[in-house]
Parts: sequence; structure tokens; C-alpha cells
Amino acid sequence: MSAHAIVHSSALDEVREVVPRVYAPHQTIVLERGQPLRAVLNAAAVGDTTVGYLRYGTEIRMIPAPLVSCYHINLPRQGFTESTSGKDSIISSPARAAVFSPGRPMTIRWSADCAQLAVKLDRAALQTELEAILGRPAAPVQFDLGMDVAGGAGGSWLATLHLVLAEMERPESVIHQPLAGAYFSRLLVTTLLFAHSHTHSEALHRPAEVVRSRAVRQVVDLVQASPEEPYSAGDLAAHAGVSLRALQAGFGRELGMSPMTYLQDVRMARAHGDLVDADPDRTTTTAIAHRWGFGHLGRFAAAYRRRYGIAPSETLRRTR
Repeated sequence: MSAHAIVHSSALDEVREVVPRVYAPHQTIVLERGQPLRAVLNAAAVGDTTVGYLRYGTEIRMIPAPLVSCYHINLPRQGFTESTSGKDSIISSPARAAVFSPGRPMTIRWSADCAQLAVKLDRAALQTELEAILGRPAAPVQFDLGMDVAGGAGGSWLATLHLVLAEMERPESVIHQPLAGAYFSRLLVTTLLFAHSHTHSEALHRPAEVVRSRAVRQVVDLVQASPEEPYSAGDLAAHAGVSLRALQAGFGRELGMSPMTYLQDVRMARAHGDLVDADPDRTTTTAIAHRWGFGHLGRFAAAYRRRYGIAPSETLRRTR
């Protein structure tokens, strides 16, 4: 994330001022006086989320104030941390992230060689997404402190984070557009809710109630009217007035696919129609892909080829 440099400094006062401003208020205490401070913070906002890379180059203890408006996920890429949150404590490593929830006292000791990916998620956005999925109001989420990311569901969240980081590195990516950035931010939130244990995990994984066909029709009509909008699965469920699990069950029963797969199918059909009708001297496959909500051109081209048997650029050239 070198393109998103915030501070590179050996001045402790500067580091103490800048890093809390990006993430949350905290004290920073240098523990290893013989090892000079060499702090690096590269970070950027994606929608309601802040994603960054942080290291200190020496052993430190961080004492944050209890979080109020956000959740934090810290994942060492090298070295380790010893983290406490309330009565819980863990040692984090590249295979295990620390997930901090609001309202709990925290301390974090960084090894001298520790470098972390640090993600800040907006508390209100996460709560809104949870309630959209459940289809009802819910108490604030409290996550377990340790999240394994070497595989399984936690690995899915890490893969989502890697996707976000890769898109942030691409200057032409739609992630830099506010609406698309908001979509990627919600993707990190939704994936975390399903990937990691918390106080509502049992409710999220209960069998879904049967949804009425009316709700499926409402979502189909919405998608057909404006498939280019950056809908999340929670947005579609909220539009229909049902829980996400119920909407997924209805789509599976009636259409044989998930709501998001249906959305992608409609977008692909619209992009194909535009490619067939377009003047190749006046537009590009990139412009058409972005028009219909495809942010990653490589994945768009691969999916297009699987569906139509040729590359999107070939379709466009055939209109000459």
C-alpha cells in the first residue's frame, strides 16, 4: 500500500499524533529502547472502511481507549502481537487475526518485527447489515477475539480483504468511485458477519423461513429496472422486506440461484447487449463493463467467455 502513505517516521510524538487520528485514540509505549522506532503507516478509506498497513520497527505496547464507533481487525503479516480484549487474550500471527469489538478495554503488545494489516469497520454500517440479514432489530454485535484465517470461513474473509487491497492498488479500479467503494466496504462487513463467531452467529445460521413469491418478484423487478446499482445482498432483502436468508431460500426454490447470482446474470446480459450494439470506435469493453457494475475486468472477461464462448472484445469488434 505504498501509494497510500500516511506517515513514515522515527519521531514518537508524530507517530502518537497521526496513527490514532486514522484509527482510534490510543497510547503508544516503546518497550525496546535499544531498537529505534521506524514507523510506517499506509492507509486509505474504502466507503465506511479504513484499510491500512502498519509497523513500528520496535517492540511497543498499544493501549487503546475502548472502541465506540468502529470494529477493528488486526492481522500480522509478519511477527506477532499479544492482544487482550476484556477478559480474553490471544497471540495473533499471519494465520490468526484479532477482532476488537466496541466497549471493551484493550491492550496490544507488538513484537519488534511485527507488521500488520489493520482494518477499521464502521459500527453503524455493520449493525445495519446484520439487521438487514436477520430481518429484525438486533443487539450490538460482539465478536470473539481470535479469528483463524488460514482456511475455512475466516479464509473467505481474508480473500475478500486481499481483493480489496488488490483493487486499491489499481488506479483505474472502480473501487475509487464512491458508490463502488461502498459496495466493497459492505462486502468486508457481510463476509465478516458470516465468517467469524459473534453474539448473533446462531441466528444467522438457522434454517431460513419460507419466503413468499411476492418478495422474489419485488427483487427481480428492482434488478431488471436498474442492475447497474451497487446492491449488496442485504440491500435486496431490505427492499423486499424479508431477511436475507429467507430471500436466498426463495430464489433458490423459484429460480435455482441466489439473488446476487441473478443480479450478475442480468448485468452480464445487459453488457452483452451493449457490446453487440456498440460502435467500437466510440466505446470500449472497459466502459461497458463499468457501466453495468463490473469492477474487475479480468473476472468480467472470464465470466463473459464462459457464458458466450468468446471474449467481450471479440463481440465488440464483430459490430464493425
